[in-house]
Amino acid sequence: MPIEQEYAELYPLEVEDLLNYLPDVDYSECGAANDVEFAELVIEGKALPSKCPILDDKIATVMEKVFKLDLPLIPYDTMMESVTPGLIKIGNPTPDSEVLVTGNFRETVSILKLILEATLTDAFLLVTDTKGYSIDNAVGEKTFRPYEIFKALTESGVAAEVNHSRLIIPGLAHSLAAEIKKLTTWNVLVGPISGLELPLYLIKLAQEA
Repeated sequence: MPIEQEYAELYPLEVEDLLNYLPDVDYSECGAANDVEFAELVIEGKALPSKCPILDDKIATVMEKVFKLDLPLIPYDTMMESVTPGLIKIGNPTPDSEVLVTGNFRETVSILKLILEATLTDAFLLVTDTKGYSIDNAVGEKTFRPYEIFKALTESGVAAEVNHSRLIIPGLAHSLAAEIKKLTTWNVLVGPISGLELPLYLIKLAQEA
C-alpha cells in the first residue's frame, strides 16, 4: 500500500493581516459593510481589490496578484534541502531597495522568489545558513542565528549595494531582533510572518518613509 505524501503547512493570509493595508472606512461601494467584511470577501475570492476605488492603487494591485498565486506544496521529504547562502537580487533593486533576510531551505527561497517576482517587487534577498531548516523550524532549532546573518552581510557585500542599513527579518524571528541589531549594527525591522504579506508590507513601509 503506497504511503500518503505529507506536506508542510504554509502561512496563508488571514483577515487580520489584510486589515493592516485596508483603511477603516465605509466599504459600501466595494460590496461590503466595512474593512473586516471586505477582507473576508477578498480571501474567499468574492471581491477584487482592484474593483474597490477606495483602496490605494499599489496595495490593491499587489493584493490581487498575491491571491492569484498558486504556490507549490512542500513535501516533508524535501525538508532540509538547502541552497548556498548569499545575496539574490529580485527584480531590479536600487540602493533604496530593502534587504530581506531568510534561511537557506530550498523551498523557502523558491517560494519567496516566486511571490516577490510575481508582484514585481524589487529587493535584495539575503539567504543565511540555517542548516537547511525553514524559518519556523530554524527558530525552534536555533539555527536562525545572528552570527550567520552577520556573516552573510559581510560576505555578500550588500552594504555596498544599498544607501541604508535596514534589515527586514521574518516575523517568526521577532525575538532575535535586538540581538541581530547589536551584532550587525544594522537597523532591524520585523516583517510579517507570511511571505505572502511581504510585498504589501514593503509597499506600506515605502509609503510611510
